[in-house]
Amino acid sequence: MRLPHTIREHEPFETDGELSEEDLRSLEDIWRESATPGTDGAVSPVFSRRRDGKLTASNYVGVLTTPHQTVIEILPKIDLGDQDDTKHEETKTHFLKMLRSYRGLRRAAQLPESSIQEMKRFPMLEVFIRQFLGNLQLLVRGGLARRYVSLEETLPYLRGRLQFREHIRNNVTNQARFFVAHDELSVDRPANRLIQKALTMLKPQIQSGENRQLLRELTAAFADVPQTENPYSDWRKHRVDRSMRHYGPVMQWVGMFLFRHGLTTFAGRHANLSLLFPMEKVFEDFVTHSFLRHQDEFKLARQGPERYLAMHNGKGAFKTKPDISLTDGSGRVVFILDAKWKEIDASKPENNYGIAQSDLYQLYAYGKRYKCRKLALVYPQTRKFNAPLTYRLVSELTLLCLPFDVTSPKNSVQQSMQRLAENI
Repeated sequence: MRLPHTIREHEPFETDGELSEEDLRSLEDIWRESATPGTDGAVSPVFSRRRDGKLTASNYVGVLTTPHQTVIEILPKIDLGDQDDTKHEETKTHFLKMLRSYRGLRRAAQLPESSIQEMKRFPMLEVFIRQFLGNLQLLVRGGLARRYVSLEETLPYLRGRLQFREHIRNNVTNQARFFVAHDELSVDRPANRLIQKALTMLKPQIQSGENRQLLRELTAAFADVPQTENPYSDWRKHRVDRSMRHYGPVMQWVGMFLFRHGLTTFAGRHANLSLLFPMEKVFEDFVTHSFLRHQDEFKLARQGPERYLAMHNGKGAFKTKPDISLTDGSGRVVFILDAKWKEIDASKPENNYGIAQSDLYQLYAYGKRYKCRKLALVYPQTRKFNAPLTYRLVSELTLLCLPFDVTSPKNSVQQSMQRLAENI
């Protein structure tokens, strides 16, 4: 099996025997294409450019393949302390655990602990493909969705309704055959055609023997499904109704593989396959899920409660939606937290430790609007940032900067709650 080229966030892409000059040029094309403003004017390049001109990974992590079939893994920069992780297995383990909470992958990534431990040895692309094929295997066991289609054809037996005029015209010399119209259950549905398309697209990408075997078995199950003539049209037509609930996780993977749904805004022509996840959102969802799971004293609200900062012409303006709000039994907002996937350096107070001033403004506005006296910015824990920082804002507001150890979420939540509860 050809191993992927693996780097971490913010590390440069360089020719080192794994990446060729052609690969670098393809990455340059991807960077230029992803940096093009969209229809809403937003620009969100999947890579960054250093001052020395080198192209580096950004805050998008996952996997992509170049037109030259080179697989590139971009892993999150998780501080594991003094632990040796030269094979990246521990980083992959914690990243996969974080993905289980990511809203863009929630239904598709129901990875149990045992599966994560087994899959950490595989390249990231094979892990994602294995999860898709596993979900598809469950779908096949539950039965492919079918629909009735009307057919008109000549048969050696009478079935459905005899089409008398066509029967006389077609079978006047062969009275042993009948021209009939009948309804038949068929697997020719948009969802099945899209799954067939995804299987065909993934076939040349798979290097794992186990995944290849599973792919062959599942391809055989879809042998009667015709190829899609227009994937985009089929995607618009397909519906996961009550009778097709077992299709939900599979179609989420299909949407990602074929159309990059739920991933980055990048879906360019210079990458054969890309599954790049915005680490900012992955971390935010992981922190939210951890507080929801590991504390029960307060009720948690995600992206809310919504309120307005101002009124204009009798209507609310400038809507606010905190990442995480913790409310008491009466519905009063007690704490507001905002998760930021950013390295903080506690040894550099002259640079405000790397904390963005705009984030403080945002939390200050939340505190005033929600009448909440305790606020927190949650950052990933590193060796440079492993103890809380406290700011005293005007108007009796307290802002904490809390380290969150993604390798130990339960402990991080408990320590954070202890600090938040002090002096309230």
